[in-house]
Amino acid sequence: MRAIGDLASFMLSSRFQASLRSSAEFAAQAATTGLASDKARHLGGATMAASLLDRKAVLLEQHQRGIAEAALFAGATQSILGRIQDQTEGLTKNFALVSQLTHGSDFKTLSNSASEVFIDTVNALNSEIAGRHLFSGTDTQTSPLPDGAAVLDRLRSDVAGASSAQDLMNAIDTWFDAPGGVFETDAYQGSQTGFMTLPLSNSDTATFGLRADDDTLRDTLKALAKASLAADDGLGLAASEQAKLLRQGHFELVQSDRNLTEERAILGLTEAMIDATRIATESDLARIASDRLSLIGIDQFEAASEFEAAQQQLEVFYRIAARQSRSSLAEYLR
Repeated sequence: MRAIGDLASFMLSSRFQASLRSSAEFAAQAATTGLASDKARHLGGATMAASLLDRKAVLLEQHQRGIAEAALFAGATQSILGRIQDQTEGLTKNFALVSQLTHGSDFKTLSNSASEVFIDTVNALNSEIAGRHLFSGTDTQTSPLPDGAAVLDRLRSDVAGASSAQDLMNAIDTWFDAPGGVFETDAYQGSQTGFMTLPLSNSDTATFGLRADDDTLRDTLKALAKASLAADDGLGLAASEQAKLLRQGHFELVQSDRNLTEERAILGLTEAMIDATRIATESDLARIASDRLSLIGIDQFEAASEFEAAQQQLEVFYRIAARQSRSSLAEYLR
């Protein structure tokens, strides 16, 4: 009988200890968050409104992640376009001096500079953020173009038969612009239709409407290509023909610079929409937090007092249990 009584006493003691721990944990959570741990008890079972607020908060937090991703992509795209524009503007200033140059070595220097910018521009268009390519349209897992040096080498090989500046300009225009031509079929590897889109909310979507095969970017690459191949050793054009190509490259870069500015302005509108959606989402979350607090908020001072009381009870319980354990051991040894 005594053994059964000891077991019952132990079970009651364990249950009381668990209850005290649970009370301390709930009180600590309530004191920290300012919200009732047991919502159903606090609301008398009427938890529908609180559950709806929780679901809205989860959905808005998902939107927040989409907004952050869209902001990252928009910022990266703007940065890349800015880099391309800065480099092409620098070339444009140098090309403006072509009419004053007479030596082939000067033309060669300008042509080499254009080659470097061409390669860097192509590689910039191949940039990816968080595993997604920015200028491939919907096919974000595929790089839109080969390496910049490879593209220039392929172009150089395909126009090798040109014997004058006009022939070379025509060949380059065809290479880039012909429907089903080399650029569309062999160079550009992204999606032919559609653009990358990211949801921002139930009603708003950010669309990134610039692919590497867009006319604006093609025209930029085309202008750079003409300047890059102007003084190419394999073509062996006369200095006067090289000057024509450099002047044409200068003229086309000025035109493409305006188009790039327009594209960046459009992207700026997208950035503004993303930011406005971010602010609205943060405002909605703040309002939901306020509504939740009005429903299941508690007095944190009272919760802290309950936590202290539960802690004191636990300490008393442990001291009593320790004394009983020592007493039992002494009786056993006798």
